[in-house]
Amino acid sequence: SRVGVLTAEQARQRAVLMLGRMTEGVDVNAERRGRVTEAITLQGVYDDYLASRPLRANTLRDYQQALENHFAAWRSKPITRLTRDMVERRFDELSANSAAVANRSFRALRAWCNFAMEKYEDAAGNPVVPFNPCARLKALKKWHRIPRRKRHIDPSQLAVFWRTLAHDDNDPAHFRSVKDLCALLLLTGLREQEGASLRWENIDLGTRQFTVPHTKNHRVHTLPTGEWLTEMLARRRVEVGMSAFVFPASNRDGHLKHHRKCVLAICRISQVEFRLHDLRRTFASIVDHHLARHFSAYTIKRLLNHSTDDVTAGYVQHTIDDLRDAMQLVESFVLTCAGVTPVTRSSRPRTRVRRYTPRSAHASRPAPVSPAS
Repeated sequence: SRVGVLTAEQARQRAVLMLGRMTEGVDVNAERRGRVTEAITLQGVYDDYLASRPLRANTLRDYQQALENHFAAWRSKPITRLTRDMVERRFDELSANSAAVANRSFRALRAWCNFAMEKYEDAAGNPVVPFNPCARLKALKKWHRIPRRKRHIDPSQLAVFWRTLAHDDNDPAHFRSVKDLCALLLLTGLREQEGASLRWENIDLGTRQFTVPHTKNHRVHTLPTGEWLTEMLARRRVEVGMSAFVFPASNRDGHLKHHRKCVLAICRISQVEFRLHDLRRTFASIVDHHLARHFSAYTIKRLLNHSTDDVTAGYVQHTIDDLRDAMQLVESFVLTCAGVTPVTRSSRPRTRVRRYTPRSAHASRPAPVSPAS
């Protein structure tokens, strides 16, 4: 007869060998656990980690870069062979080039090791990975303090910046899309990829609102659109035809992703230094510094889709109509600073917008820009 894939004779021979080793004092079970431990490599942990949860594209990209560029020599190494000294040395090496990259890469490694500590155990139920070697970075206060970026577009710069976003007859379609994306981010405070991946199925031009189903904090984010932005979106709807995305692009994702050169071109033409996330910071600054007297702190958090630990905030609810005046007020402020006459409709908010006075008393007003340009 056969036992599994072994014959009875083969099984007896193996048992004799095993008994012989045990009489010599060899812990056969410990050897087996050792073989299991050696089989769990960093690459294996990484693969299991990715299979256990959905990750956003940016997070997956950061993890792949960390594994392939910064931990390549460790990929085939058993996870239990990663020591505190190895972690400390590698962290210092990466820090010499970029503190932010070192932090980002080792936050990823820390997450993988935490996962391994809970995921893998031996036959006795003990964790195969008994400790996280990245804990040394906290114990020795190695983590870098990365100061928050503060760059944003000042109201006095909005005129020239907004004029640069106007379409030119010679602009390629890709450049026009990036210009419109800049306007969208400035007027809504969306994060870069929240705006760039916006789909037409999530926009209702009739009721003047849009929804971002996938956000950083995993909460669906719905906002109304102001009058100028509604017209811009209606124009794009005609321009892009059958595309599912507001800002289509010929890449694997189908929407804008690679736009660094266009952003730098807008910087050069306008002489305003910015990156796309600075537009979200600009939106928040306008709301907080210039229009805060019209909004509560809860409304501001809701506009930016920020999470809060305030218990009261969980009870304060905002409907789309509650936010419509706020969004129109922000849009009117931007257009007024830019010297553009806001679009007028019967639904124009009742709150009056005070015209922003440039810091320089001799600042010249730019030529008006058509909202549909």
